[in-house]
Amino acid sequence: MLVAAVALLGACGLPRGSTPVQVPPDDVPYGLLATPPTTPTPTLTPGVLLVPGTIYLADANQKLVPVGVEVPDAPVDPMLQSLLNRLAVGPTDRERARGLVTDLGPASTIVLRNVSGGTASIDLQPNSQDPSASKLPIAVGQIVMTATSIVGVDRVVFVRGGTVLPVPGPDGSMTADALVAADYDGMMAPGQPPVDRTVPLPPLPTPATTTTTTEP
Repeated sequence: MLVAAVALLGACGLPRGSTPVQVPPDDVPYGLLATPPTTPTPTLTPGVLLVPGTIYLADANQKLVPVGVEVPDAPVDPMLQSLLNRLAVGPTDRERARGLVTDLGPASTIVLRNVSGGTASIDLQPNSQDPSASKLPIAVGQIVMTATSIVGVDRVVFVRGGTVLPVPGPDGSMTADALVAADYDGMMAPGQPPVDRTVPLPPLPTPATTTTTTEP
């Protein structure tokens, strides 16, 4: 690198001789002394197996589109939370280039409270940039379709503070009923191939408990 720099300096009319010459930093052309920018390198946790998953974004016609992503292989609860986290991030540059957007507000926080009997209880926490009323049906649909893309999650209810929260259904009317994927058939973009639901790992076994008794 030093040889190349000296050659360039000579080509630029700077002094060149058989011995090194101290050149003032301000006289070095083309920013040769500048520290090159670095791009952060994504890091992967060693030993974590990634599997295909699906989130749902919206196209220019406000229709739902499945998008393939990768999530850590895990039981249903952590796998679903990983998908919801990815959904909250919004579309990547490549997905935006495809014309895909999200109707969820910037910096959305989507928290899975639990999955019981096939029903996922999800808390879409409010922030200063919640979706507008016109976008809420699609935003809710993005969450419902993303959640039900996992085997074992068949319906979604929205909760806040432990209470079921009415949300706009596909037709825009408020409902506290559990929402299922079939509710959004009419909101799907045409021509989408069938989506294979992701199969989570079996739940972790519950540790056995032992009771110790003391002789009287």
